[in-house]
Amino acid sequence: MLYLLVQVNESIKRIVPEHVVSIEFTNNQFSDLFGAVTSGEYGDREVEVFIRREKSESWKKVDNGLKGNLEMLEVLKYSQVKFCLIEKTHLDTPQITNTLNAFDILMNNSYQTLLPQHCTEYNDCNKLYNEIIDLFRNQNVGWTGGVHDTIGKAFVNRIMNAIWYIDPHLSTLHARSCNLPVFFTQLKTYQDGETYNKFYHTSHHKKNPLSRQKLVYLSSSLELFVSQPWANNDVWNQVIPATLSLIEILKKYAGYLTIITTNMNILHHSDGSAHNPENDCTMYQIIACKNENLNDIYSQLNDVLLEKQMYEYIDIKQYLPIDIMKRYRFIKELQLTFPIGVYRYHQGNYLGTINYVWRVPENEDELNETLKARMLARIHKELPQYFT
Repeated sequence: MLYLLVQVNESIKRIVPEHVVSIEFTNNQFSDLFGAVTSGEYGDREVEVFIRREKSESWKKVDNGLKGNLEMLEVLKYSQVKFCLIEKTHLDTPQITNTLNAFDILMNNSYQTLLPQHCTEYNDCNKLYNEIIDLFRNQNVGWTGGVHDTIGKAFVNRIMNAIWYIDPHLSTLHARSCNLPVFFTQLKTYQDGETYNKFYHTSHHKKNPLSRQKLVYLSSSLELFVSQPWANNDVWNQVIPATLSLIEILKKYAGYLTIITTNMNILHHSDGSAHNPENDCTMYQIIACKNENLNDIYSQLNDVLLEKQMYEYIDIKQYLPIDIMKRYRFIKELQLTFPIGVYRYHQGNYLGTINYVWRVPENEDELNETLKARMLARIHKELPQYFT
């Protein structure tokens, strides 16, 4: 069944206004359609037939006129028909017209640049798919020869899959200088300051980090398309370089994840400690302050350490405030009424830092490197060791 917009004109006068007509296209000719819309009133007149898809297109004349089969409308996807009555006074005048048969129309269509159709937007993933097509349309790109529904659709899907996957991790990629190509930042949702994969952040499912295997798969699937002959056409001069850049950031971050995994494997199989004093400790000396300038929060530590021998260290954990900010200031502004040495060892991750302090002589001539070395040996022996 065909649903057509049909009108009948005579010269510049429209004698049957444009209206919708339904008719079976099988075993019917344009003469049957003309008779239906005119009720057989103009059966003795000579008629020319014109067809088109949309109002924005020009009319195309049907070579066989009323004898043409309606089936061509179904094949060519034309939906508008115009019948033009030829004035009787000009019946004997030779008519020179440019005719366009069905084969010519099919050939012309094969050279038109087309894009895949929009999909129904059930979710934000469908929205991303449609906005990629809109972005391509703004660049006046597309495929010829009817491959827009095969190769074209698959290419848009590959780009959609890649952007959808990295969308929740754009800040993570940015931290490694893997920025989304500028071309794809022109997508409408990004221009509106929003993201696509909101479900990743709002849902309660496990938040999986970026996977090296997935990144490699996505980059490889895109590489298959940019190496095809159509990608060398000049109309793709904006899209293909942007796609190559997208492939590059996927491969770059996958390479970074490979290095991280390799280093962790080496560390896991190492017999040495993950942290050691040679790399993770800090040692320095703090001069004395006057008695009247001693902060009250250091009074207890000052009294305890005053009773200790030179180079006899203590762990100050029990003297540290519970509040993290106060603890930070306690260590940063630490100063007692006598010179002290400080040894800080960072254990890694959430384990925190071990802090040792001890008295040192006020006179540099009295410094004893031997006692200091023995003290450090005891400290290193007491430090916890962690293996991964």
